[in-house]
Amino acid sequence: MLLNAIAGRYAQSLFDMAKKKNQLDEQLAELLKVKAELREHPDLLRSMLSPTVPSVTKKSILKQVLENRVSPTTLHFMYVLVDKNREIYLGLIVKAYKELLRNERGTVEVIVQSAAPLEENLVRQVEERMLSYTGKKVELQFEVDPSLIGGLLIRIGDTIIDGSVRHQLTQIHERLSKVGTVAIGG
Repeated sequence: MLLNAIAGRYAQSLFDMAKKKNQLDEQLAELLKVKAELREHPDLLRSMLSPTVPSVTKKSILKQVLENRVSPTTLHFMYVLVDKNREIYLGLIVKAYKELLRNERGTVEVIVQSAAPLEENLVRQVEERMLSYTGKKVELQFEVDPSLIGGLLIRIGDTIIDGSVRHQLTQIHERLSKVGTVAIGG
């Protein structure tokens, strides 16, 4: 919870600057680029996350890697994170920034999990239902989780709609366990 609050403050600050410049999407693209650079270069990531590497060295490395790839604003933002020992929060900051952008645009992220990839007509049906359910434009993300067996598990913020076969089987098992206990005890 505290980590999300910290990340949220940094994301909000960067979001406000990008909004003033009318560069909300560009700023998100640059944050994603920085995150990708770190992911693609494990040594770079290790040095950024290491408490034994001095801030000066981290900033020098960032300058070499990012100077010609991102705006001065993004590079400076990364320097601030390093100076405040907050570089480890970059992933959470990106997530918080995306959420601020969704709120700005009146959209909501909907994560749809299924046991197998969904066919196009089912994708459209899910999108229509979620649009109706939320009353907002939806940003759908699909994930495959074979353990669901069938059906869908849908996450909208903190709300979970679990229509998976796995969930239904769990509920049946729980009911049968209660019936067995009542029958034996009664």
